[in-house]
Amino acid sequence: MDMTQNNPINLLDESEILTIDDVKRLTKLVFIPSGYIVQLKDIDNQILWEDSQTTKLRGKMIGQKCYKVNFGRDYPCPHCTAMNSIETMTPHIKEDRSLIDGKWYRVIALPIIYEGKVAVIELIQNITAEKHQRQLYDSLQSKDSLVLNIVRHDIPNYLNIINMALESLKLSKTFKEGDKRFLDIAQSNTSHTISILEELRDFSRLEDPLTNLEQLDVIPILDNCIAEISSMFPEKTLDTVIDVKVSDHTAIIWANILLAEIFLNILTNAVKFTPSQTVGIKVQITNYLQDQEFIQIEIVDYGKGIPPEIKEVLFDRAKRINHGWISSKGSTGLGVTIIKSLVEMFGGQIFYLNRVKEDWTKGTKIILRFPQVLGKD
Repeated sequence: MDMTQNNPINLLDESEILTIDDVKRLTKLVFIPSGYIVQLKDIDNQILWEDSQTTKLRGKMIGQKCYKVNFGRDYPCPHCTAMNSIETMTPHIKEDRSLIDGKWYRVIALPIIYEGKVAVIELIQNITAEKHQRQLYDSLQSKDSLVLNIVRHDIPNYLNIINMALESLKLSKTFKEGDKRFLDIAQSNTSHTISILEELRDFSRLEDPLTNLEQLDVIPILDNCIAEISSMFPEKTLDTVIDVKVSDHTAIIWANILLAEIFLNILTNAVKFTPSQTVGIKVQITNYLQDQEFIQIEIVDYGKGIPPEIKEVLFDRAKRINHGWISSKGSTGLGVTIIKSLVEMFGGQIFYLNRVKEDWTKGTKIILRFPQVLGKD
């Protein structure tokens, strides 16, 4: 970033020689934010001027060496910002820890011309709290990364081994037939835990660098998802109608490979919560104009629907657990949270409505809206 832009002390034109009066007038015009020390220094690191607030707080430091009074050193600071800015005639920034009080400071050095000689104005800010926050954040990030790797790889591997052992035990003759119920419970809960970990892993991908957005056509992706759902539920008959009402028969949005996860989640729920053998799903893709142009995707099913009290807390997993919705359906409850995050990552919106406005038991209408790309690159 070029720090000289829009700066009142951008005085790097060497054809102008500043007088003492010029410097006095200049320093009176300098805006001094709260918490900053502002000093004018020469090439020997001697303080030529300081702001009045600094003098009140720390005593007069004019005539003293900056590295001595600011950082408690008997020699110039390593990688001195003042010297670097003078050598390059450009602003320099560094963070340094004072030996006087142990606090961290950010030093911003801006070169100027003073009485025909190069000088530097330095702004010094206490960043100790910020530094500690950054260190804490980095520490937490490191721990999160470790935990995430364990969740992604180690725990699922161990659970799969347990699941295989349980399956082998069920096939053996070494237990009583009445004990099979307990094995089923253990295996069911192990599988359920694996599902939770898989959804947590998917959720973590939302901030993965590989999730870069690109221009994608919604229509073929949705077609592929419907075909995949059909193969996932061979015991069901999918009766799917897709009505495309967009210009040029294309619906381009900014998204990535995780767009398919949105459609797969919605379509899977439509199948799971339709008790009949035949699953009716109607999809309509249209243009929608709000404050900008959107691609709108309506996915309508004829299943059990979502009770109004659940719709109100649909994206709050804890509240849905309290309502008994998650446990009664055998779901991890993370799916809709992940889907909402994905939709928002693509700049979109998602709405869960009744298929029949006044009767939630007649099925669900889900509306997705994504900003439209007008003309694919």
